[in-house]
Amino acid sequence: MTVDTPGGRPKAAVVATNQDAAIAAITGVFRRLEAALAAKDAAAFDSVFTDDVVFINPAGSVLLNWDGLHAYHLTALRNSPDAEAHYEILALRLLAGGHAIVNVEQTLQTPDFSVTNRGTWVFTQRDDSWWVCSVHNTNVAGSIDRAANSRRESAG
Repeated sequence: MTVDTPGGRPKAAVVATNQDAAIAAITGVFRRLEAALAAKDAAAFDSVFTDDVVFINPAGSVLLNWDGLHAYHLTALRNSPDAEAHYEILALRLLAGGHAIVNVEQTLQTPDFSVTNRGTWVFTQRDDSWWVCSVHNTNVAGSIDRAANSRRESAG
């Protein structure tokens, strides 16, 4: 076992020569997701996922490939209110072999509610592009805010 820290514990992250480019590309994926969600465009949203993606949504549903994920997003976006999302990268670790683990916080706001999710996203690099191959989202307890809806009802 090769260890790269004085305490004998290895680090998962590696220093890549093109680290800035990789971080910019991965950040760009999240900006594309924000725009696709605002447009309610499931095809654009799902364009960043691999064919064999594993996606666990905040409710705990497990989707095991792109077709299942896309069917889920087609239905969800068709039936959802207009929404604005923002992904904040909390931690990003580039790993050996063209992989990255990214921890994000997603805030989602609609006219009726807002909610915060945190997730772990696994990326893989293929042909100079970064693809999402696994996502596990978790709803932040107590983050659902229906106050916007209550304020509108009381004002009407």
